[in-house]
Amino acid sequence: MSNDWGVLVDAYLFNAARVGDRFAATVFCDRSGMVPDGGTVATNPVRLIAVRGVFKLFQTLDGADHYVLVTEHNGGELLDGRPTNYAKGHRGVE
Repeated sequence: MSNDWGVLVDAYLFNAARVGDRFAATVFCDRSGMVPDGGTVATNPVRLIAVRGVFKLFQTLDGADHYVLVTEHNGGELLDGRPTNYAKGHRGVE
């Protein structure tokens, strides 16, 4: 994923669910190497820094880490409008 955010991105978050000022998400490209691609993380409290199209850059409140949010859940749907069971119906999995 190439996008010049002007900061070093620590990880990319997918299928993120907001919990207050934190996210629970599937992570990819974790720069620390502590979490394998596809692992689940809970972020420290974050604030929104920038938006580019559907992507959002968040920074932890202590300023130590930056995350790009790629997809986010909003109740029963991803914010891009696909229902959460979209993948099941399109892969033939029940």
